[in-house]
Amino acid sequence: MKVDIIGGGIIGMSTAYYLAVQNIDVTVFEKDKRFHVASFGRSCGGTRCQFFTKENILLSQYSISFIKNQTSVDFTPNGYLMLFGEDQQEDHRHSTKLQQELGATTKTLTPDELKELYSWITVDDVYRACYTDDGSEGWIDPYSLHTWFKDEAKRLGAKFVWEDGIQQHDCDAIVIAAGCWTGEVAKKWNIDIPVKGQKHTVYNILTEAEHIPTMPLVADLITGVYWRPEGEGYIVGYEGNSEWDSEDLEPNWDKWEETWQLLYHRSPSLFETVKTNSAWAGYYDTNIIDSNAIIDHVDNIYFATGFTGRGLMQSPAVGLSLSNMILGKKQRFDLDNYKLNRQPLKEKYVI
Repeated sequence: MKVDIIGGGIIGMSTAYYLAVQNIDVTVFEKDKRFHVASFGRSCGGTRCQFFTKENILLSQYSISFIKNQTSVDFTPNGYLMLFGEDQQEDHRHSTKLQQELGATTKTLTPDELKELYSWITVDDVYRACYTDDGSEGWIDPYSLHTWFKDEAKRLGAKFVWEDGIQQHDCDAIVIAAGCWTGEVAKKWNIDIPVKGQKHTVYNILTEAEHIPTMPLVADLITGVYWRPEGEGYIVGYEGNSEWDSEDLEPNWDKWEETWQLLYHRSPSLFETVKTNSAWAGYYDTNIIDSNAIIDHVDNIYFATGFTGRGLMQSPAVGLSLSNMILGKKQRFDLDNYKLNRQPLKEKYVI
């Protein structure tokens, strides 16, 4: 069997690896040889199981286990800390119960317990917090995982062609894994995929307060701001600085003041005095229907996109799923809620 993959980012490379493991003849087509605009390389590298939907929890559990136990990629096990407001009580109850039923080690904190554990957090508008402290969540270097998949796939016989790959293919199956450009590529085969690029800016900051390298990734679902330690400072993102239809990846500095105000609101002791060291921007391949992935096929054209910031952290599970789909093998995960034509299933925890 021969499979061509259009797109050599993290999803394409993971799929190439899982196919090559099974002795499939794989060729990966990628026009951006240095991956300058690839979404995976511009992510914050987070890996978590704290989601609102069952499918995302299960895909992340498998992927985190794979990364920690079957690759040489360093895993920073600081965990995630997610903050919920009063108007998110039902979301908190639903997601925490679901995560724990599926074996995730999510714990819940009241505002007083949160303040006792993390004295630098303002808790006045917090209903509950969820966190992990057992090393089951954290972050990785995105390029390390991508390189691991690429090197392993190449060792197993996968071939690479540094062109866009949008041409006639003499193969049994084609995989489109072109991130936010997947919809444009799929038009060649008259397939309509509702995915668009959503630009997000990440700021690299230094503070005068003592640095806390053991801090978890803090996701403030109340305000939309998030941050985690990086080097001697922190990297910071904000849901409100996203942009649709941007033709460049220049960072959005217009939203920095608003971002800082939200950081200061959540932790005055940490973020009273901040220096923005640098910034970068990258695309989320966003499913504009429900912010959840699309993993499906039309005849012999297979595709995976719409991860809305989760492509890196779920790439092992997605590569496995696509390879099983192509080879007609039993799926490890129920992918019905990821089909192209489905009832929307909203993933609320997009950061």
